[in-house]
Amino acid sequence: MADDDAPALDVVFGIAGTSVPVDYAFELADAIARWLPWLVAEPGAGVHRLRTAPTGYGVALLANRAKLALRVPRQRLPDALTLSGRTLDVGGSELVVGSGVARPLRPWATLHAAHVAGGGGDEAAFQEEVRLWLGTRGVACEFITGRRRTVRAAEREIVGFSVVLHGLRPAASLRMQCEGMGTDRALGCGIFVPHKSIAAVA
Repeated sequence: MADDDAPALDVVFGIAGTSVPVDYAFELADAIARWLPWLVAEPGAGVHRLRTAPTGYGVALLANRAKLALRVPRQRLPDALTLSGRTLDVGGSELVVGSGVARPLRPWATLHAAHVAGGGGDEAAFQEEVRLWLGTRGVACEFITGRRRTVRAAEREIVGFSVVLHGLRPAASLRMQCEGMGTDRALGCGIFVPHKSIAAVA
């Protein structure tokens, strides 16, 4: 699979805003779905985590030049770009979406997902789920699980762990980025991004 033939890509938008709620994932996904109603049900599609800094009063500050990034199937690129110019109400915080650009996925040997849902909070059970997930897809690599994380989505609490995959061959790397792992991609779960080395995520 060549890089530019990968069935998914990232669409990256500039955004104007100052803050979002600390647990913003559900509200952000809901706000985006008002304009892109297909996103939640689209296999492999998801919303990347925003770059934020938490505060002590219930909000997270957006980083300078923060971006909103969506991972979508390649054929959905024209649909995703219609988000440009929209205003998103994220739990009472306003984000204005700027122009969007397509960013092809690249085959990095080491990938990291900050939160993969699964395991019911038990790391050993989660590691077995990861082994099965990789095995059923024929992906040969090593993996490391890390910090336990929780995302709130309305009445649900989504528990999982961070995951690093390393020693990936190019085709497997692109496949994991296109497919992701686990559930709730619209909430930022199970989306793999590149890292130059394991040390970068330690």
